[in-house]
Amino acid sequence: MRGLRHRIADRVLAELAPKIGGLSAHFGESYEHTDEPEAAVYRTTGGSFRFLAIACAPWRMWDLHVGIVPLDERTLSTGFHISERAAPLLRERLESFARDNRLRVDHSSRAVEFQANLPSLDPTRDSFEAMVEQALDVCRALAPAAACVDCPAPMRARSAQSARIDRST
Repeated sequence: MRGLRHRIADRVLAELAPKIGGLSAHFGESYEHTDEPEAAVYRTTGGSFRFLAIACAPWRMWDLHVGIVPLDERTLSTGFHISERAAPLLRERLESFARDNRLRVDHSSRAVEFQANLPSLDPTRDSFEAMVEQALDVCRALAPAAACVDCPAPMRARSAQSARIDRST
């Protein structure tokens, strides 16, 4: 599913980056062996580094993102995700997204975050376009939260990201 996640990232950024400034795609494999504090915690919780996170500046990917995660060999989950530390600032936005889409907000102890995930899709049954549409829809919901909620300095992404897509894997 790695190639699928890359294809989704390419399509989402091609469609939305001209309309929503500051979008960036991050692949978990790029962080698996880094010394970033969140990656270190993730390694201890048993979290999987097989994810695509689409972040929206000024927020760090770890604190606010659209998460696209393979649940197993056949299904892909897409949702609005916020870190535990960002929850006091963004939980209301997450809850609103969940209500609007008849979803529930769950806490993931492995990912150390709160999530509202859309129904999972199966690439062998569901179209690529359906997967892209889910990601686009969640990005469109997440962008106003990124823009309207004041981002504290510790949760800010670096001011100049070198690339929109982290292709180091």
